[in-house]
Amino acid sequence: MIVVAFDGTKVVLREERWRHIVLRHPELKGKRNMVLDVVSSPDEVYVDLTGAVHALKRIVGEISDYLVVVYSKEDGEGY
Repeated sequence: MIVVAFDGTKVVLREERWRHIVLRHPELKGKRNMVLDVVSSPDEVYVDLTGAVHALKRIVGEISDYLVVVYSKEDGEGY
């Protein structure tokens, strides 16, 4: 799946990557659209020293207080 991030970057979430995410975070099963929503309209954004983007969205009454989605940008696209 491809979503356009808050800054216009196209972010690709491949099926293989989604399976990896759900394997490590089973609480996200069935919440792919929620994860993609964080990328497109986060409440806060941070960029770490490696250039990875950390998009945060407050999720009240869901899986925790915040959902954090981390992705890297390469050649104008995010993964």
